[in-house]
Amino acid sequence: MTFIFWLISRLPLRVLHAIGGAVGLLAARLPGRYGRRLEENFRQAYPEVSNAMLADAARQMGRLVMEMPYFWSRKTLSVHTENLDDYLWPELARLGAAGNGVIILTPHLGCFEVLPQSHARLRPVTCLFKPPHQPWLREFVERMRARPNMAMAPANPRGVRMLVKALKRGQAVGILPDQVPSGGEGTWAPFFGKPAYSMTLVHRLQQLTRAPVVMVYAERLPKGAGYRGHLRILCDGGMLPDDPAAASAVINATIEDLIAIDPTQYLWGYNRYKHPAGAELPPDTLSATPTVTNNNIQ
Repeated sequence: MTFIFWLISRLPLRVLHAIGGAVGLLAARLPGRYGRRLEENFRQAYPEVSNAMLADAARQMGRLVMEMPYFWSRKTLSVHTENLDDYLWPELARLGAAGNGVIILTPHLGCFEVLPQSHARLRPVTCLFKPPHQPWLREFVERMRARPNMAMAPANPRGVRMLVKALKRGQAVGILPDQVPSGGEGTWAPFFGKPAYSMTLVHRLQQLTRAPVVMVYAERLPKGAGYRGHLRILCDGGMLPDDPAAASAVINATIEDLIAIDPTQYLWGYNRYKHPAGAELPPDTLSATPTVTNNNIQ
């Protein structure tokens, strides 16, 4: 598998995006759960979404898949990125100057593989990931994603301890905030007007460390031209709400805000609204999305 990834990674990004777009569209049009979920979730967020936007969302999913071997198998970052080195990373350095580290949230939006690699060229980052069940595949993912200055923390108690230690060293941590947690490890919060089981880990980490919380998104530019960074600052010297559900609602609202930049680049085929075993039933009245005021750098 390592050789296959290496072979794919030798192709130019524009070629991989073209191949991924065709494969993603085909996958969404095949009979099955994936295509139905993509459309249902997209229409939940944007009821008037056009068929062209649905098709583009399917293509974006295929491009995301093809980006994995590209970034995992290349030891140096060799793509064009706008706003990362000039704006986003200096702003995160400013936020981390107090010594509490920085909690960086990267939702299932655009290319989230390029962000930790770009950040790790400048400063250490520890990234939380959900390890595959198969030991050989788990070892493969960790080995392919690991870089100098970039540690991978599994989504388990050991990984959470790694995140806490990194923050207490004044370093950054990266988390997918819209990853559905296991039952009992999250809370229900609105996401585009529908209850979504959402992690409380970000709230717990900030309560422990008082680290600032930001959200970043690497917008995929057309024809493999590279990526444009976007930043939302949730907490600069302040704290998320004390209530975990309210904190999760603020995080989900910020994800919605970033998705609005280009809705087709969100991973609508992800089962965001699933009900994990062991989680309580969502409240019947949970639908309101809070109003959030962010400091934006684009």
